[in-house]
Amino acid sequence: MQKRASPWERVKSTPHLWRRRYLTINGERREKLYARFTCRLKQKRRCEPLGGDLAAAKERLAQILAANYSAKDFDEANEPTKQGITFREWAADYFAHKIDPTRKAGGIDREKRSYKPLEAFFGDLLLTDIKRSVIMQYRNKRLQEAIKRRGKVVMVDGRPRTPTFLTVNRELALLRSLLNLAEEDEVIEAAPRFTSKNGKNALIKSESDHSRKRVCCADEFRALCENMPRAAVRVIAALYYTAMRVNEVINLPWSYVDEKAEFIRLPAQYVKEGKPRNVPITPEPSAILNELRQEQKKVATIGGRVFTRNGRPMKSIPTAFERARKTVGITDLRLHDFRHSAITRWALMGIPQAVIMAAAGHHSIPQNLAYTNLQPDDVKDAFKLATQVEQANTVETKSNVSY
Repeated sequence: MQKRASPWERVKSTPHLWRRRYLTINGERREKLYARFTCRLKQKRRCEPLGGDLAAAKERLAQILAANYSAKDFDEANEPTKQGITFREWAADYFAHKIDPTRKAGGIDREKRSYKPLEAFFGDLLLTDIKRSVIMQYRNKRLQEAIKRRGKVVMVDGRPRTPTFLTVNRELALLRSLLNLAEEDEVIEAAPRFTSKNGKNALIKSESDHSRKRVCCADEFRALCENMPRAAVRVIAALYYTAMRVNEVINLPWSYVDEKAEFIRLPAQYVKEGKPRNVPITPEPSAILNELRQEQKKVATIGGRVFTRNGRPMKSIPTAFERARKTVGITDLRLHDFRHSAITRWALMGIPQAVIMAAAGHHSIPQNLAYTNLQPDDVKDAFKLATQVEQANTVETKSNVSY
């Protein structure tokens, strides 16, 4: 069986110029000339038609090769022209020019963290193409997406950890804000609704039913401390006794520590609430601060941070915390729950609510109550104590009565 001849033939003395012979439907023999070369920009083979005239084909070939040498994108003319602005472009303009300069850095940083997953999903979409149905796809995908750190899936109690309801809710709140701003600036005609016409099926759900109620009891705290390195123990102890947030403890400089007045003085720009906060230094945090000072006298510190390990600032403690939590067998406990634990413990100690709010940085009673997570045993024990006091007072009163 004879091998079929190729219709392609290289034109002699002219590199990259090829001739293709073919038969028309009427049986006539025809030929066309083509440029066959490798695109420098995209590193793929291309075949560009040059017509049937040899002289004109050579002239066109020279132009194509010169353009290829300059790394021309030969697909550019075939790509559809964008109409409008992409979500990534609009967000970049927002962060560069539309953020209120009086806002504190912490709030802006949180917005930037919320933007990262939004960019991955919506980045290349035109603002006009972001519809309610697309936002619903994003929400469903994010709630099931496994969290990764350093390229590895984070496992919690044998299952991949997924973003919390509150995390996704706040990402959608930022998305809504950006789209509403685009509508106000007349970049788009109308922003998509985040609620349906009947007011149900809201994309941003109420957070009232999803607030954390978990607290770390004394036995759990003791068990964690016994299974963590000393540098990490000092951090979670600070969380447990001061109600400070994780980043507030990790990044705390010595300049904020006023040991003479027995306060950790946090300036407005350092805290989430944007108002100065004075955290009392009780005996437990005082002992930790003294230990750190003595240790840092022996090892030169870097950056003036309070919480260090061998003189170097602590960066984070999730790894040590998660390892200890699994070793002890404690479930559903997060680092932020230590803030709930401290505020709840202060309430059980009988500290006035106004004092607790000042130390925790809360500016409303509902906000403070959301962090006061009394357990059933706490209520029972409080009534037992109150009953004992009442009975003692009654007996004493009767013994002093004269008949």
